[in-house]
Amino acid sequence: MTLRTFIAVLIPPPPRLANVLRSLTEMNKPVAVVGLKKLHITLKFLGDTPADQLDTIRDAIATAIVGQSPFTIELRSLGAFPRPDRPSVVWVGLQSAEPLISLARRLESLLEPLSFAPETRPFSPHLTLARIKGRPPQSLFDLLRRHAATSFGTIDVRQIEFIHSQLHPDGSRYSTLSSHTLSSLR
Repeated sequence: MTLRTFIAVLIPPPPRLANVLRSLTEMNKPVAVVGLKKLHITLKFLGDTPADQLDTIRDAIATAIVGQSPFTIELRSLGAFPRPDRPSVVWVGLQSAEPLISLARRLESLLEPLSFAPETRPFSPHLTLARIKGRPPQSLFDLLRRHAATSFGTIDVRQIEFIHSQLHPDGSRYSTLSSHTLSSLR
């Protein structure tokens, strides 16, 4: 048996970001907004994961966070992949994200021996807000321009989650397989 899994930091949206999410939701189709309770920064997408490896992955996560104190990141700037004039994903950028980059690297090196292929692109931490499926409304371009340099607030990162993602016709459903609290203790 396999489960679709990933490792992430869950993000409770600050009020200013919640307002942007409401604006995106009001655009309806073709803008598919990530639910407030599903906002996360993916550190490593594992995909189909054999159930008999779950404990080994939990151990790898615990090893990856050893010595990593809680830290604060800033949610800043609204952007789009592949580019703002042709959006397919709307995201918020992160400032002071070096600890996330370091954690992602450690996870990569610990999970590669378990047959999880390393990413081919450098890790670029961001928070996905919406996916665009079709021609976006003009209001999306206006929103991207208006918030290109906006600070949406800070988030204290205190734990890493190992998450099971189940795909359903109405969207994915997440359940936490384990939570790993950051601590400077070795």
